[in-house]
Amino acid sequence: MKFVLLGVIFTGIRRLNFLPGQIALMIMKSNAERRRQIARSVALLRTLSKREGTTSVYGFAEKYDALASPMNPTRDQGKNGWQALFNGTRPVSASRLRALSSVEAWSDAVDLFESGPANLWKAMWGPSEQLRLVIADELDEWRSFDQAVAEFEGELLLAHEYGVPLTLVHLAKAIALYRLQSDILGLGDSVVSDGVAQCLRNEAVQTEMERLGVRQTVNEELAKFFRTEASCELTCSSVAARWDVVAARLDWVG
Repeated sequence: MKFVLLGVIFTGIRRLNFLPGQIALMIMKSNAERRRQIARSVALLRTLSKREGTTSVYGFAEKYDALASPMNPTRDQGKNGWQALFNGTRPVSASRLRALSSVEAWSDAVDLFESGPANLWKAMWGPSEQLRLVIADELDEWRSFDQAVAEFEGELLLAHEYGVPLTLVHLAKAIALYRLQSDILGLGDSVVSDGVAQCLRNEAVQTEMERLGVRQTVNEELAKFFRTEASCELTCSSVAARWDVVAARLDWVG
């Protein structure tokens, strides 16, 4: 990847003057995007595998042969053709993604690749204008962004109080709410940030990300912005403080 990028920069018809720091930044961005594409690919294939009830790469390859390419089977190419995609060595190609989506039962493959499980990729990496789509139900119900934030935070606190497992849906919504406040409105909000951290600390959320093969990628990317170490675990005092903020937003009477 690095050599290809530098070749594009310096072997073109017009020579561009890049500073060393600019080159390093371009390489970092290229590597970061490749890592994201790999996460999208692994999650997609594992989601489709679960849908078909297959438990191995070879089982999925056989299912693909039967459904997508009966005239051009890849049965003997399971290891080379699919293993690298499943284990995150390289991302799925555009042509392979189109082939997957050509199967009727996998017609949503492109959307799953772009949006992610429970809209997680859309919340993490999507453009700002897509964030509203992740929390569309909440905005439609409450007709107020502040109310939607408060109601969602209240839901997280109740889940903590009663030991209810959280899901990737909660994580995606928490991230979208945070990005809307931070990236678009330019507002800092520790309550929304704490909500993302709470989702990341939830065992059920971590288990689901592990099943999808994206646990490390998601944790490392979000750890840059949300404190999730043990010292930040929910305590009685921190929960009480968050309840106070939520209650004030909801105009609850204690």
